[in-house]
Amino acid sequence: MHPGITVTGHILKVGMGGDLFMAIASNPVIISASFPFISNGSMLNKDALQQLSQLKNTIREQRQVYQGVVRATPKRFGFVKLDDGREAFLDPEQMQRVLPDDRVEVELKTNDKNQLDARLEKLISSSLREFVGRYVCKGNGHFVEPDLPQFNRWLFIPPQERNKCIEGDLIQCAVIKHPFNNEGKAQVRVIQRIGRPEEPGIESRYILAKYQLPEQWTSEAQSQATSINWAPFTREPQQQDLTHLPFVTIDSETTRDMDDAVYIEPKNDGWIVYTAIADPTRHITPDSPLEKAARERASTVYLLGQTITMLPTELSHDTYSLVPEKERPTLVCRMQVNSQGSITRYEFIEAVICSRNKLSYQSVYELLAPADAVESSTDIPADTQHMLQELHKFALARIQYRAEHALVMEERADYFYILNEQKKIERVEKRDRNIAHRVVEEAMLATNICAGELFLQHPGYGIFSSHVGFRAERLEDALSLIKEDRPDFEPGDLTRLENFQRLFKDLRLNPEHQDKNAPLLAILQRLLQAGALSFDPVGHFGLGFPAYATVTSPIRRYNDLFNHFAIKRILSNQPPLNLDDKLTEQLQEQLSKGRQACRQIELWLICQFMTQHIGSVHSGTITQVNSVGVGVRLEDLGVEGFVILADKDNNIKTSLDARRFCLTAGDKTYRLDQPVSVMVADVDIEKRRIGLTLVSDAIAERLSVWNDLPPSPDQPASQEEQP
Repeated sequence: MHPGITVTGHILKVGMGGDLFMAIASNPVIISASFPFISNGSMLNKDALQQLSQLKNTIREQRQVYQGVVRATPKRFGFVKLDDGREAFLDPEQMQRVLPDDRVEVELKTNDKNQLDARLEKLISSSLREFVGRYVCKGNGHFVEPDLPQFNRWLFIPPQERNKCIEGDLIQCAVIKHPFNNEGKAQVRVIQRIGRPEEPGIESRYILAKYQLPEQWTSEAQSQATSINWAPFTREPQQQDLTHLPFVTIDSETTRDMDDAVYIEPKNDGWIVYTAIADPTRHITPDSPLEKAARERASTVYLLGQTITMLPTELSHDTYSLVPEKERPTLVCRMQVNSQGSITRYEFIEAVICSRNKLSYQSVYELLAPADAVESSTDIPADTQHMLQELHKFALARIQYRAEHALVMEERADYFYILNEQKKIERVEKRDRNIAHRVVEEAMLATNICAGELFLQHPGYGIFSSHVGFRAERLEDALSLIKEDRPDFEPGDLTRLENFQRLFKDLRLNPEHQDKNAPLLAILQRLLQAGALSFDPVGHFGLGFPAYATVTSPIRRYNDLFNHFAIKRILSNQPPLNLDDKLTEQLQEQLSKGRQACRQIELWLICQFMTQHIGSVHSGTITQVNSVGVGVRLEDLGVEGFVILADKDNNIKTSLDARRFCLTAGDKTYRLDQPVSVMVADVDIEKRRIGLTLVSDAIAERLSVWNDLPPSPDQPASQEEQP
């Protein structure tokens, strides 16, 4: 090629001596190039290389090369979510070369429908390492059907990687060959055989593997745990001796990781309240093996039928648990609370306590409930009974104070799924929260408020639990809805805590507009952000507190453990720990995985349980609305199912009002929190779905009598028992 000549085409390569080999393309690039060579003719000189670099950038710009993340769909095609927010189509052939969430570089073109099509150029990174699924065979081929959202491809397992698995096994796999550079053919190996779908406890084992929740301890963490004991127990100089105070713990009867105890003294104008929190930081220091393990786990995960503890069981259930008649190190919050429920003074101290009694919620409820509400046969000592009565008065004062100066969330029942020996749900128990729960809750809330205030005074030390109200993208919707439904109410700037409080107090407590407030409140609560962890002093709008930092469960939650480190450093005038800016994000991600794991196991077992209740009728409440139907929570079981209202066969069309979360089907409109009667129509265990149908109240009343009848002797109790 001669210097200075203008050509069109795509560069394929640069040959020896600097020759440019080009091909004419459908979208040629016009360039003007002059490439002088060095004397031996074997390579380009500096100026030529610079020109080539500029040429490469020019070509890339004209070819529209972008980066993004692959998004799979239930179909064979997919999309690339570009970094600028746009989406580009990936045809089935392209999708064969990638896996979900791959980060890729693509060239974009516009098709004849003015839509973006993507052509894969480069695999930048792949986040899919391990996953779970079902072992399947087709002819001589062995594959895994991955349990991945929106992914419907089987992946090949080579003969040497099959780990003696057979058709139908649930397995955990790892990608060993990515399809991008392997002619679109991925390969995986079996890490472990989890088990058969019918095995007792398979649900827990499978979900643990799916979410990769850590079950085992490192040898370093286990060694540190083994070295911790109280032989002999010694009180350190900075610890006050509070063993003379009759602290008590109040928990469920089966609780063993007791991390808080309470004691109260009445005063002329209120109380002095002590909350003593278990102190694992006596031995567990930052960056020690156990601290690293706790940080990785983020919290104790209470799976249905199995608990994955944040600290080794011998520590959380014994060494640090506030068991009765055992001296234990604690972090104590001592609060002065006046008769109106206002915290007038507080201090945190390190102390040794000795709990006197392990009380259950039920026994405390029987003591505190009105005489005609429950038959009491308590064996709680008289002096402890007197203290619990004072705790009751304190809790009522705090509830009233929070109703006036903060926000009080509505009470909801808890549902407990009782498992049988096969680790399947045997029954569901619905339990309303009672005054015993509120006594403990108010003491813990007050403690966490004090911790939040302490961290406000000492910036950079602790982790706040924050909630900033409405999602930014839904704030305008919230304002317009308020204006439409409550034109008499001026909300002001709802990004300010005081205005947010004023709005929700009015919606929850103002009886004058209750007919408008209730449906508006149901909508607005769906527009709120989720809570978050933050090093910044952000308020908690949901609770109505300017600052809130949890410290009451350091053997169950890592952010509480971290805040114990922080408070101790404040008390000893030490500088704050060096904060990793990504720590709160990592904790939230792990907490989210734990919640998803709990939910997945519950859904799996609930669907198995509900196969016994097909045809049963229940009262329910609408909790979800979308374009095809409504989600309904069954009030007696706490189970959620879905009613499909759009029906093409019967020409029933639906119209969704997304702003108001309401759906019109035919001549009826359905809204959030609306009570309905439903019948369990079908259950899909594999997809974890419960199908419901609406029934009239009259039919529901007639059919509900059948709910309590045992299954026919000729009718299998569940699908799993059918041949």
